[in-house]
Parts: sequence; structure tokens; C-alpha cells
Amino acid sequence: MNVKNKSECSAAVSCNKWVNHKYNFDNLGQAPMALFVLSSKDGWVNIMYTGLDAVGVDQQQSENYNEWRLLYFISFLLLVAFFVLNMFVGVVVENFHCCREKQEKVQRAVKRAHKLEKKRKKMWELPYYTNYSKPRLFTHNIITSKYVDLAIAAVIGLSVVTMAMEFYMMPMELIYTLKIFNFTAVFILEAVMKIVALGVKRYLKDKWNQLNVLIVILSIVGICLEEMESKINPTIIRVMRVMRITRVFKLLKMTSGIRALLDGIRALLDMVMQALPQVGNLGLLFFLLFFIFAALGVELFGRLECNDDFPCQGLGEHAHFHNFGMAFLTLFRIATGDNWNGVTKDTVRDNCDMSSDCLTNCCVTPLVAPLYFVIFVLMAQFVLENVVVAVLMKHSEESHKQMDQDIEQKLDAEVKEAQELKLEKILEQVAHKMFRTMK
Repeated sequence: MNVKNKSECSAAVSCNKWVNHKYNFDNLGQAPMALFVLSSKDGWVNIMYTGLDAVGVDQQQSENYNEWRLLYFISFLLLVAFFVLNMFVGVVVENFHCCREKQEKVQRAVKRAHKLEKKRKKMWELPYYTNYSKPRLFTHNIITSKYVDLAIAAVIGLSVVTMAMEFYMMPMELIYTLKIFNFTAVFILEAVMKIVALGVKRYLKDKWNQLNVLIVILSIVGICLEEMESKINPTIIRVMRVMRITRVFKLLKMTSGIRALLDGIRALLDMVMQALPQVGNLGLLFFLLFFIFAALGVELFGRLECNDDFPCQGLGEHAHFHNFGMAFLTLFRIATGDNWNGVTKDTVRDNCDMSSDCLTNCCVTPLVAPLYFVIFVLMAQFVLENVVVAVLMKHSEESHKQMDQDIEQKLDAEVKEAQELKLEKILEQVAHKMFRTMK
């Protein structure tokens, strides 16, 4: 049927209904919502092509009626989605940095003074291995050698290769060969020698050594479970085999030559570890936001129906607000930008009951639903996610500053020590000359 406008649609068949697109530019209220969806880059292509096909008021669409409108949508995306929103992110990050700077200024001064005091004390302390016996000192010299680190790195590389050779339905010969080249004994020997050389307390102070102990324990438990294969759940054995891949993390602590290649990864890991407390606080804030909006979503959209009579574009079996758990999961999908405009369309449907005593297919006023989703998307996608980025950036900047300060302090200490040694030599020479003069 060739229908060109609204009046022809109504006149053709009495049951016909003229339906407009949910996101449109019909008035000043609808246009900002359509532009907000465009700026979020979720479903913006559909809105753009709908705009290209628009002919006029109450006129049927025509494919690519005005292709020059493409410039409007592309310009808006470039200006807002890629420029203005990034400026917004920059403002959020900058304000976060300013707040943190005021809070941490005093704390940094105290920490710096504490570190300097510890370094001064260490300068006058004798090395911890001064009173070691000859066998223990020999063990210490071996295990702290860079060549041992290189050998352990080679063993880890071979271990990774043997793990990569495993496959389903392996022949028995290969199974026995891989059991022989398990290399767990090497890691146990390394841990034992380090404990003998450093002592248990000093050994466990280092986080990398704690990781070594964990890897050794996991390896031993994995071997024991494989030997008891008939009595243990196979899933547990598979998990323990996968846990052997943690040996790769030992590569992050290598000798100075190899460490240069991995400094970026180690710095990144250190930064993440330092930022974890603040990220944890932000995680609680995320949870609180999701909790509030999930409870509100169940109350507002919990009785919306999706079936043949009421088709949905975003809501469905795996995304709805019928209970708190699914509402929470649906909001998480929306926070990732997955079809949130489709969910919004379903909540502003026309053929639903807005009465207070409604039991099925209930909805709220057309203003409440868009406001609900716009506020949530702004908070979850544009604010809180960028605050997490701001936290990581802040700790990255602080870690670089701390490294520079440590280098400067080390140089100052070396210069001061050299000056003191020079002064001692001058005093000795003066004293020697005075002694010779007196003679």
C-alpha cells in the first residue's frame, strides 16, 4: 500500500494507526532526548537514518530523502561526543585531583619525613648478613646472584612451554614426560634457599616472595590432587592445573637487565595495588547507586510486559525489572552502554496503564522514565567511571613523582656522604700535619 501521509493512512483502513518514532525532533522536549542518545553513541545510527528519511510533518518517510542532514549528525557527534564530553571528563578528573591534593598534602609530608628517618637509620646499620656463618653466607651469595635469577627465568619459560603442550586425550608417554618436567622441585628449592639465606621474617616481608610461596603451595597441592585423581572431583584438578600459570608472574621480578623490559608492567601493577583502597570505596559508591536505581526500577517498571501483544526492543527475558536481582543486572548492562535506548523506548510505550491501581502492563508518565535513565546513564557512564580513571591517573602521577623524589634523595645522600668522607680526609691530613709540626 502506497501511503504518503497521515490522512491517507487513516482513510485507507479504519484500524490503521499513525505511529511516530520514539526518538525524534518534533518539539523542544523530544529533541534533547534524541541528542542525548546520539551523544552516548548507543543506537545513534538508527536516529541518523530516521532523520535522513524524514520528509515533513505527518508525511511518510522516504529513504535518504535529504542526505545533507548527515552533516548535522556527524558534526554533532564530533563536537559533543568526542569533544564536549571529553572536556566534561577532564573537568571531573581535574576537580577530583584538586580535592585529593588538598587532602593528601599533609599526609605526603608526614610519609616523606618518616621515610627519610628510616633511611637515615639504615645508613648507620650494618648489613643483616654480617654475622652469618660461612655456609649460610655462601647460600646467600648464590641465591641473590643475578645468574640465579636468569636460571629461574629460563625454568619459568620452560614451564610455560610444557603447560602449552597439554591437550585433550594426550598419549601416556607425553603425560609422563610433562610430569617429569613439572619444575616444581626447582621452585621449592629456590624458596627453601631464600628462607635459609634471608630468614623467614625478612623473606616474607617482600610481596614478591609471598607470591613465590603461594605459587609453590599451589604447585604442591596440584601434584597431590593429580596423584589422588580417582578420589577427587576432576573439576578441582583442572582448576589447580590452570593455577600453575601463576608461575608466569615470577617473571615480573627479574635481574636489572631483564627488569627494564618489564618496568612498565610492574609500575602499572604497583599503581593498581596502591589505588585499590580508593577504587574499593568507589565500588561501594557504584553499588549504592545501582541499589537505589534497581529498587526504584522495580517500583516504576516492575509490571511492564513484553510479549506478542506488547513487543519490546530492549526489555525481555534477560533484561527486565520484575525483581531486584534482574533489575540490578539490567542496570549493569545499561551502564556498559548495551541498548539502553531500547530499554528506554520500552518504558515510554503508549499502550499501557498508568493508573495507580494497575496490576499488569503498568507504566509511568512519559517524563519519569527518560529522566530515570538519563540520570543513571550520566552518573554511571560519564561520572563514576571517569572518577575511577581519575583515581588511577592520580596514583600513576604520584608514583612517578615518588620515583623522582627517591632518585633525588638518593643522589643527595650520596653527595652528602661523599662530602663527609672528603671532610674526614681533610681533617686527617690537617691532624697529621699538626702532629708532624709538634714533633
